[in-house]
Amino acid sequence: MGRTARLRRQFSEIEHRSMELPRSYREQLAELIGRECDNVAAAPDPALYGTQTANDAATSGVDVGFDRARSDNVQVRMRGIALWMALVFHETRGDETPEGQDLHRSILRVMRELRVFSSRIDSTGNQA
Repeated sequence: MGRTARLRRQFSEIEHRSMELPRSYREQLAELIGRECDNVAAAPDPALYGTQTANDAATSGVDVGFDRARSDNVQVRMRGIALWMALVFHETRGDETPEGQDLHRSILRVMRELRVFSSRIDSTGNQA
């Protein structure tokens, strides 16, 4: 339960940072999240996807994504949010605990909000 509580705290910040992005970037973020979800699902060991190793110390993909999501650079932030969301989505997908299921539903809600926004934009870039 400790890991789920930590992911839940991180999710609050991830959600805030994704929703504070300028509207023009949200469609791009939705696309990045979708691609990262595909990459995680196709990885030989999804739990190791995004892991970085430096000086014999490994940093999990979730931690890498969370650190990047805190960046002031919008592109780095979006990539971090996408990585974090995809990895935690995959991790919580089959979770049997109520806390894990709740986190998974929250992630789905944010993903839905981002996609709903992007689907309301017509080809000229105007909001429908």
